[in-house]
Amino acid sequence: MVQCLHCKHGTFMQWFQNPIICQCDIFNERFVAETRRYCDEYEKCSTKPEIAHYDHY
Repeated sequence: MVQCLHCKHGTFMQWFQNPIICQCDIFNERFVAETRRYCDEYEKCSTKPEIAHYDHY
């Protein structure tokens, strides 16, 4: 099982203190980034993820 937070196919964002969201470039869907899941498209990212923080919706 993997986490989207460590995948190179994701764009990460967080509003306030809510969970980090991953916008997946492969599936064009949003997932909770720290949830463990099975994904055949997962590729580990070699750098620390950049998370865009927002203070309004």
